[in-house]
Amino acid sequence: MGGGLSSVRGRVVLEAGWEGRVPVVAHHGAVFPGETVPMLVSNAHDAAIVQKIKDDKLFGLLCPDGDNGAAVSGYGALCEVYEAALGGAAEPAALSFKARATHRFRFCHMPKSSVPIHLYARLRLADVRVLPDVCGPPPLRAPGLDSLRSRRGLRYVDAALTAWPAFVYDMFDYERMRNIIKAYFDTLMLDALPEGAVSLSYWVASNLTLGARDRLALFAVDDALLRLHLEVRFITQFSRAQKCALCCGSCGGEVAQREHVFPMSSHGVHSNYTNPGGYVHGVVTVTRARAAPGGPPSADYSWFPGYSWTVALCRDCRAHVGWRFDAIKRSLRPQQFYGLCRNYVQPRHHDQDLADY
Repeated sequence: MGGGLSSVRGRVVLEAGWEGRVPVVAHHGAVFPGETVPMLVSNAHDAAIVQKIKDDKLFGLLCPDGDNGAAVSGYGALCEVYEAALGGAAEPAALSFKARATHRFRFCHMPKSSVPIHLYARLRLADVRVLPDVCGPPPLRAPGLDSLRSRRGLRYVDAALTAWPAFVYDMFDYERMRNIIKAYFDTLMLDALPEGAVSLSYWVASNLTLGARDRLALFAVDDALLRLHLEVRFITQFSRAQKCALCCGSCGGEVAQREHVFPMSSHGVHSNYTNPGGYVHGVVTVTRARAAPGGPPSADYSWFPGYSWTVALCRDCRAHVGWRFDAIKRSLRPQQFYGLCRNYVQPRHHDQDLADY
């Protein structure tokens, strides 16, 4: 977003069940706690709401439904502003800032019928309730059953003392799931994975290449171990598939393969960026893509310093799928990569329907 942002003092501490009225706006997909979101608000009609964001440092990003994204799901991410540049006397309603998603929420009064998402294209106030992040003790961690922590061979013996067979407890064993996740992302050479089950489950949901329906399903889960279990199921499907691809959301043509996904940040393969018009894009970076240039290159407002950008179009239908980034200096690595818009591409592999992916 460029320079000029200053740290915002104070932090907001909220607990599960907290209810309040906050400014909310529609987003193109689910944003999970831990993600950074840059925002630019400049509509003069939003001056009062901008002032509320300045005062409370809170706003919400609404998730669309998991079908075609045309309606409000009733769920969203509560974000806290930590850096901001306030508009001056000439632009009192202008506000550019960076925020971090901190909590999931749902409307206090969930809509009984479909609510078009365009009704939330601009900031408006809504009553929301913070959702809980449940993380129970490890399976079989109970009086007399702590032997599993050091003697895995006794799992079946200990499970026999319960109502469920051992494989059920294996399915929700945190260390087992963490090891599977670590092995899956090892090739990306990222920073250390988050340690806690809650933060790890959110990080994985943010960095897996999933469709909108699956991301919303993960978002709505309150239990971190259950969320991790579902994510491990996705990882297992991806690992077994002969070919996974990111396809054009308009025509279904292949744009990139999953093995070409790579991180331009040490935090993961997905990040959020905003353009000069204030629209926030969720971007997945890939080393190569089957895309055609849609115009001349430009270095203006580049999200990646040192790189120029060119609009990237689907080669089959010419729909916008993202951007190609080219290094301005030969010393930069990589010399070229693509940033694909998450809401313009859909994941698919050859033997499964997209809805099951």
